[in-house]
Amino acid sequence: MQILIFLSTLFTMNYTYPILPKTGQTIDSFIPKGHQIIYQKEGNLNDDKVKDVAVIIEAKTEIANLKETDHAQKPRILFILLGRPSGGYDLSVQSNESIMLSDDGGVFGDPLQELYIMGKTVCVDYYGGSNFKWSYTYKWRYQNKDWFLIGATHSTMDPFENKLETYDFNLNTGVAEQTVMPYLEEDEGKPTIKPKTKRFNPGKKPLYKMKDFKFGENMVYKDIFF
Repeated sequence: MQILIFLSTLFTMNYTYPILPKTGQTIDSFIPKGHQIIYQKEGNLNDDKVKDVAVIIEAKTEIANLKETDHAQKPRILFILLGRPSGGYDLSVQSNESIMLSDDGGVFGDPLQELYIMGKTVCVDYYGGSNFKWSYTYKWRYQNKDWFLIGATHSTMDPFENKLETYDFNLNTGVAEQTVMPYLEEDEGKPTIKPKTKRFNPGKKPLYKMKDFKFGENMVYKDIFF
């Protein structure tokens, strides 16, 4: 395991993520050269009645040995800007490795489905797989002077067993729900699954910070990684 971690680190040492400016008058003033916006959503994230913005950018050119050794990939960055009453924005957080890349979705291609703001929470949705499909939702919120993952949802869809299984985690409280239901409408030859929901308590743990979060490396429960 230590050798694998060392090799993974070695392969990514040749790329340095750009450091975004701390302040700027426009959203474009935070976009580094060679990058473009792929998602942008506005909302009020800190109760000051001034517009805030969540943005995902992607490099225009592919980088060799970024996270895979057999093909090049385009880096992505999630960042959040808090609006100033006098105009312009302050950079609240920059997250270089919390966003899935365009080839992380299996046969469905780019897994990134949506970036949206719900109340004071920044949410990111993913969908991918092949015959066996999966989806993720990450929920980020500013609290205790930093951005934390306060909720996460993971679903798997098995057409052969006609089973949709969803785990929804409230990481702030440590409480979770598991829901099992049919994936497809009832069809001849398909197994029938009775819908059921179970609430359980996997335990409260220290929250993950957005700025150093790496997707897929954080075990939340049993074999479920975010």
